[in-house]
Amino acid sequence: MSGGTSHRARVQIALGGFFFACAISLANGISGSASHAQPAPISSPTAPVSPEPSPSAAQPGQSPQAEQSPQPEQSPTIVPVPIIIPPSPVPVVLQQQSAYLILGRSLSIHVQSPPSGIVILSAFDPAIVRAIFNPIDRTIDLTGLRSGATTITATDQYGLTATLPVTVQAYAGKAYSSTAVTITGDPASSAYVAEAAADAARLVAYPEPGAQVKAPPEWVRYNRQLAPDDSVTVVVPLSITGPGYAPYHQDVTVVVTNLAQPPIPPQNLLVSDFPETLVENGTLFYSDVTFADPARLLYYHYNSTKSAPRRVVVKAQNNDIESSFLELIAGIAGPSPNILAVGHESTKRFLVREAHSEGRVFEVPPHATLNISDQLLPPGSLVSGIMQLRVVSGSDVRVAVVVQDASEIPVGPISETLLSSAVRHARGVYSVPDFNYDISYSTGDDPAQLIIGKLPLPNLVQGEVLGGDYGVKQSAALTLLNQTPSEARVGMWIEARGGRATGTFLIDGQLVELHPVDVGRPALIRSFSVPANGYRRVSIVTMPEGGSSYPVRVTFASEPPPNGGWNLSPAVY
Repeated sequence: MSGGTSHRARVQIALGGFFFACAISLANGISGSASHAQPAPISSPTAPVSPEPSPSAAQPGQSPQAEQSPQPEQSPTIVPVPIIIPPSPVPVVLQQQSAYLILGRSLSIHVQSPPSGIVILSAFDPAIVRAIFNPIDRTIDLTGLRSGATTITATDQYGLTATLPVTVQAYAGKAYSSTAVTITGDPASSAYVAEAAADAARLVAYPEPGAQVKAPPEWVRYNRQLAPDDSVTVVVPLSITGPGYAPYHQDVTVVVTNLAQPPIPPQNLLVSDFPETLVENGTLFYSDVTFADPARLLYYHYNSTKSAPRRVVVKAQNNDIESSFLELIAGIAGPSPNILAVGHESTKRFLVREAHSEGRVFEVPPHATLNISDQLLPPGSLVSGIMQLRVVSGSDVRVAVVVQDASEIPVGPISETLLSSAVRHARGVYSVPDFNYDISYSTGDDPAQLIIGKLPLPNLVQGEVLGGDYGVKQSAALTLLNQTPSEARVGMWIEARGGRATGTFLIDGQLVELHPVDVGRPALIRSFSVPANGYRRVSIVTMPEGGSSYPVRVTFASEPPPNGGWNLSPAVY
């Protein structure tokens, strides 16, 4: 027992000494650090430095000085490091909220935010649009590949997104930028130059299915009156629009040349009014026009309300080996459900154009068929046209009126199989296209009368006679005589006989139009002053109008007819 205790005591004494030595060393380190922190005194450079006495050589009466411990090395200065907080991610912002592209065209959308970093494009239909992020220019580069709509999602490196709806559409059509047209006119008015140029521009436009071409004559620029053998260059703004298409716009430059031609009257009247109501497609009428025998064509056709949308096309066909040139003076109207308005408008346009020989010259290539008129015909509407046709040079030209579906492309040769119907109307060739009258009236005498549309014309081919003289130009040379010493007044009244009728008159070259007039109500359309003991000559040109009821009576008198008066009829405009 005593031996074990003695050993344990020796261990405890050793450990106690170890811990005591450690405590002394720690205390000295702290003391040295503290003394190092105080600045050392700087000795004067002139004072001699006395050697410090050693502890054994201390002077009497003085306490020995403690030996200075060496100063530790200076530790490096600690510089505080700032704490960097990363910026908050900015949202993805695009220059546009949506994009609209033309098929086959490209567009770049600027990425406004973030200013750097990669943007990933996803979730769109690659068959509709090609989308590529350009990190240098910070743009989304788009190319339209197919018509349609899709949405692009743009995602940055932080997962923030923005969406870009994209629509790709094809143009509604195309058009050439220039063309030319040859016209006639003595002179050709500025309005007719614009009309011919607009029609020429439409002929070089190619709309997509369901699209429509617009080139109103009112849009034409730089048109002017054109003398024979003169030319002018005009600009026709043209547009093509349609549902699901991008609008197409083109300025078409048209060179208009006025070719001098003599006013040669027609020899025959060609009429296509059978079947009047259309229920099927096919050829309605055809006949040949020659250099020696110019002709006038009248057509008037209605599409049943239960029928499909159709179109009426006038074709010219050349079966020879050389080109033929065909002059056309035309008045075309419709489609419209107003049967009186369509007949009136086509007649008015023709008479105005024919008075100035305003027409167009078409080249019909060898062994080719050319469309010289194309009119849409919706259900419940009708179209009408009056055309004067003359071969300027070349061989005979076959002219036909054809009906087909509105969606069908109007090409192809002329079929000789004619449509028919149980309801008979005029269709054929008639030999008297113009009537001329000489009328004299002396003031105070009984009225002078002119009945327009009273002579039925025989058909030169198999078919009905032509009643009402529709398409026949009626020209009257009126001489008014006054044998009194005072100025006299003579009136001109028109009276419908079998039903309502409209009218168009060129009186001394001035256009006078007549809204529908009723039976038994004479309408005063003009009054003339005749000088005392003198006379006055008046030129009158008119034509029975499709849809109206002819014949009508025209009266020239010093006193109004029964139910008439001296007030100008409100039907006149």
